[in-house]
Amino acid sequence: MSVQTISDAETALGHLERLTEVLRAQGWTVEVSAHADRWPSALVANPRMRALNENVIAVQERPADTWAYFYGWGERIAPCSETADAAALLARVLAVRGEN
Repeated sequence: MSVQTISDAETALGHLERLTEVLRAQGWTVEVSAHADRWPSALVANPRMRALNENVIAVQERPADTWAYFYGWGERIAPCSETADAAALLARVLAVRGEN
């Protein structure tokens, strides 16, 4: 019998893919990177002004072992269980003035 294990990086990638689906459905540009030698990340960009962009990662928080989305610099965005909230916060941060 074979045993399949899912690494933390694969779990993080799954969370990022769910966020990507929500953001793309709202018209955002998202590029996911999942290189073998680096932690998965998503570059989220405003399609009207691609210079407005942020890197997002998914990380397991201790001690609760829940997962959350974080900006690339380490600030927490929202729990991964609240993907729509994370997408809304990213949209607000990356909005062009007057877009909201």
